[in-house]
Amino acid sequence: MIIAGLGNPGPEYATTRHNAGFWAADVIADKFRATFSPGRHQSLLGEFTFHGDNHLLIKPQTFMNLSGESVSGIMLDNSLQPQDLLVIVDDINLPTGRIRIRASGSDGGHNGLKSIINHIGRNFWRLRIGVGQPADENPDPHSNLVSHVLGTISAKEEKIFKLVLAEIPDIAALWLLGMGNKAMTKFNGIDFSAANE
Repeated sequence: MIIAGLGNPGPEYATTRHNAGFWAADVIADKFRATFSPGRHQSLLGEFTFHGDNHLLIKPQTFMNLSGESVSGIMLDNSLQPQDLLVIVDDINLPTGRIRIRASGSDGGHNGLKSIINHIGRNFWRLRIGVGQPADENPDPHSNLVSHVLGTISAKEEKIFKLVLAEIPDIAALWLLGMGNKAMTKFNGIDFSAANE
């Protein structure tokens, strides 16, 4: 199985909302004692064992819009199928503090998911981490959106994301055990922002 957390490489993007997938990959790596090192197909790659099975954890370094090149290359190298993949991304269509686990679906306007779908189809698991909509009105909605996802999170958001990220390893564990549907039932309805109020 393979878990891919999506984001943009470089310190200037480290605390931006678009890097929620990288944050998730980091907490999974901590939980399962995986160490990232440069891998093939422009990726940071970690390997770990869980319940006797070997798994891969990756952070593509291609920048978001080309994530599919990295993910599909590693999947091909390891003879993995789309259903063996869990992709973790930020999602502007979910409020901050909400997550959504699905077994397949559209790209939802996310360029990282769009790139992966273009390479392997849409029948892979995805975990979306809500980052909310832009708060400011702007004559150019696209510019406003880009500024939002590439913007640095606030102190209040950081507290909420910490609550979300604390649950990510458990979600990953359920998925790795073939219990993705149980993870959906358990976590899709939780509003982590409410616990922070």
